[in-house]
Amino acid sequence: MSKAVKFGGSSVANSEQFKKVKQIILADPDRKYVVTIACGKSGQEDHKVTDLLYLCAAHITYDVSYESIFQSIVDKYMEIKRSLGLKIDLAGEFAKIRQNMAQNLNLDYLVSRGEYLTGLCLAEYLDADFVDSSRVIRFHYDGSIDLDKSQELLKAQVDPGRRVVIPGFYVADPRIIKDHVQIPRITYSELRQMSYMGENVLHDDAVFPVRQKNIPINVRNTNHPENPGTMIMNDCSELDAQEPPHVITGITGKQDFTVITMVKSHVSAEAGFLRKVLAVFEKFQISIESVPVTVDTFSIVVQTKKIERYLYEIVAELKQDLHLDDIQVESQQAMLAVVGRAMRQMPKAIYQQFISEERVER
Repeated sequence: MSKAVKFGGSSVANSEQFKKVKQIILADPDRKYVVTIACGKSGQEDHKVTDLLYLCAAHITYDVSYESIFQSIVDKYMEIKRSLGLKIDLAGEFAKIRQNMAQNLNLDYLVSRGEYLTGLCLAEYLDADFVDSSRVIRFHYDGSIDLDKSQELLKAQVDPGRRVVIPGFYVADPRIIKDHVQIPRITYSELRQMSYMGENVLHDDAVFPVRQKNIPINVRNTNHPENPGTMIMNDCSELDAQEPPHVITGITGKQDFTVITMVKSHVSAEAGFLRKVLAVFEKFQISIESVPVTVDTFSIVVQTKKIERYLYEIVAELKQDLHLDDIQVESQQAMLAVVGRAMRQMPKAIYQQFISEERVER
């Protein structure tokens, strides 16, 4: 059985992290496919390589020198090369990048160089083959990935007997939640809901292919390889029967929403009201996130960036078409999502838990 392993930016932030990654990979001979992103931060004073590349692009756009920023990227990779005893021609690679930056600033190309360089270094350090993502990943015209073509190209590039390194562009956040609890397992469905609402460890597009094949994902910590981490599966029912899951799997959220609240007596009982409201938003090609309703109010939650251009026209049409008693607009709002497969069996407990917590906060 072959396994694919992906390492985030903090896992390849410096040479010491590279050594940990090598130990993890060599500990399991089935770990054949290694995906890495760009070097992350080594500490509070350090910077992510991708962020520095974006800064370089901004400096070029405004005709400001980017030399000091670019040199910090060069220094980071040169130190990794020196510490690990690599032979890779980094000077030549950086010369190519500089030449491309001078001739034609392609932002996608530039910001992906962090993944590319990290992948090259890691491939040599692991004595593995390097496969450039740009040579094996193909897309449809609508921007979605062409899995069939990508699989065909990948098979042509990969030697089944060799380990492969592929650069990639990439559940409670311990930076936010002090006493976070590890999630032992989560379903793909729960992950998708959390991803849509702001969780950003795994992108939905990255999960879809393995979900189709019913391949489980194990999320682990490079700095604590002994920790079993979190398993992501299609169906957790068998394991849940042995060890019941926590009522709440996770809480996540997104910011920058606008809430338009329409006030009208007994609006919830008025047939066709929702259809009329949705027709106004459809006219302006604006998708809706949520529709909270009470007996006398009807709220529409939308992303601020999608509505701000048409906000005044939409409010005017809603007033005119729906004969409202009042209409209120609130910006800078956030949405929270509480996800948990066990919540359906315990609605009363969930309600009581949140009511008690709300009272404590107040």
